[in-house]
Amino acid sequence: MSTAVSSVTASEYLSRILAREVVDRRSAAELEDVATKIELLCNAWGGEHIVEVMPGGGFEKATANRTGICMDFVVWIRTQSTRRIPDVYESMFTTFGRLGLKPIRRDVTIALRVGDNMIVDILPAKRLSMISDIHEIYSSRRSLAITTNLHQHVLDTHEADRQDEIRILKLWRDQNGLDFPSFYLELAVTAALRRRPVGALADNVWAALGFLERLLVPRAMLDPANAANIVSDELTSAQKRSIAMAATAARNGRPWSEIVR
Repeated sequence: MSTAVSSVTASEYLSRILAREVVDRRSAAELEDVATKIELLCNAWGGEHIVEVMPGGGFEKATANRTGICMDFVVWIRTQSTRRIPDVYESMFTTFGRLGLKPIRRDVTIALRVGDNMIVDILPAKRLSMISDIHEIYSSRRSLAITTNLHQHVLDTHEADRQDEIRILKLWRDQNGLDFPSFYLELAVTAALRRRPVGALADNVWAALGFLERLLVPRAMLDPANAANIVSDELTSAQKRSIAMAATAARNGRPWSEIVR
């Protein structure tokens, strides 16, 4: 593999990209302002069903990039609500469309543009019990209600300590126009680096690309919070092969400046 870019090492080159792409935690006032806007939009759908709206996803996991989705919000639906999570997702999507917001379906979220430059992902989630962290979310790809633990996902990501590699691979994904859901990517990177040292950034990203090249297609990837949720089913075999082929191209003697920028 190429170990250096110009006069800097590969890890230094990747570290500079991470520094450029860092997403600082917004001031409390700014974060509250965005949350208020999202809450107002969600209340237009049906405030009586909502417990609260709060930041989540890549923001809480520290896996977001500046050029990616700026902010994710989880919309907690009341346990007592009689509305099924597929109905919640679909009716929320329809309401946002009627408001002229041009919502976009993502894997388990609804993307909206808020203001001139900000795009947020909204994840409707229903806690199944007031005494547990088990939630139900909806996969629009699979048209399937999924039981999982979003809080555990955040804890697992921080415990694995692979945020830098995940952020680089997210940039690589986006710059290559690959359809690769973020949670699936995070699980794949974590699996690829399970026995590798923390801090060896370039070597670890290289190893993760090798994992995608060789093992993404044949290996099932399960949700650690619910083994019945086969996260790898979010993509077809053809979509997985596209990612594997892109990883092969990245590892085929190209300099780091051509792999990710």
